[in-house]
Amino acid sequence: MKFNTWQNKKGYTLGAELEARIQDKNSLELRNQSSKLREKFSPEFKEKIHQEFLECMIEFVSPVCQTSFEVIQEIKHQILYLKNLIKDDDIIIATSGSHSYKIEPLLHVNEKRYDAFAREYGILLSRFHICGFHIHVALPSSVQAMRAYNFSLEFLPIFLALSANSPYFNGENARLLSYRAKIFEQLPRAGQSNYFENFTQMKTLYKKMYEAKSIEATKDIWWDVRISPEFGTLEIRVCDASHDFERLRLLIVLFQALCLFAQNQELSRIPHQILLQNRWNALRHGLDGIFQNNCVITTLREHFLNLVDKMEKNEIFLHLNTQEDIENLKDLACKDVLAVKQLNVYKRTKDFKEVEKLGIL
Repeated sequence: MKFNTWQNKKGYTLGAELEARIQDKNSLELRNQSSKLREKFSPEFKEKIHQEFLECMIEFVSPVCQTSFEVIQEIKHQILYLKNLIKDDDIIIATSGSHSYKIEPLLHVNEKRYDAFAREYGILLSRFHICGFHIHVALPSSVQAMRAYNFSLEFLPIFLALSANSPYFNGENARLLSYRAKIFEQLPRAGQSNYFENFTQMKTLYKKMYEAKSIEATKDIWWDVRISPEFGTLEIRVCDASHDFERLRLLIVLFQALCLFAQNQELSRIPHQILLQNRWNALRHGLDGIFQNNCVITTLREHFLNLVDKMEKNEIFLHLNTQEDIENLKDLACKDVLAVKQLNVYKRTKDFKEVEKLGIL
């Protein structure tokens, strides 16, 4: 396993991964079709559209892009390809943080790595039909990636609150806006991570876990944010998936700006228990949740708007040529997240099928 430093690479390029589900066209129940679909893919799209752990899931993966618009356009292109491929079938592609129907344990993909996961994690993964949205931002060096990693820990709840899209699971109201976040953190090496003094300290941890055979590769660490040395990126993994491509694009813009902003800011380490509480407040209450750091107690909404204002004053958006999105980001603070839309649809219809229709791509 390689976990090497890097330097003098091109920084602030972008990439993203959107997970989705394969569902019956009529009932919207989950369908175990990913291996069969993959057999039909052209070589080009086999490189871009990946399988996930479960046979009912698929993942759209962008190449390295220069702008958030390019990332979203590439993912849309892959979705259009897949929709054309299945237009005569009885399945559709949809996404949200979690599927709302009550379901039985699902089939996992017949692959060596996933077989090992199934043996190790058992029932935890048998209903793991949750979908996330992951964003990669390239950093010029591993030192800068480490700085952005540590700095980002304070702001992860903002991304979770803005993307929350999983209030229902297994036929129940979870009473959370992002139940996906709670499901995922049941796994070891997932959820809220720690601060590190430097890249070497993080590398030592990875090495120890590899020597103990707890992990086989760097991708076996599933923190809400992680450094990916093989790509030279910082990857945020806390966001729920959604069909709202403009919201997804703005999350990319926000994370790219945060990574640059981190380079000239002092780091104030927040106690781990407070990080955990902030995360809970985000997945439970969204932007209305309380946020606390070493200086203030406010709402996540105010913390988000304050962050955007600070980055604007520091000309971060200007440097990245994304200043036209400043007002769009601020507008997100006034809009309902998709979890609220799901709750409202079910309150009106009492029908999970209507909830699932929201996520059709």
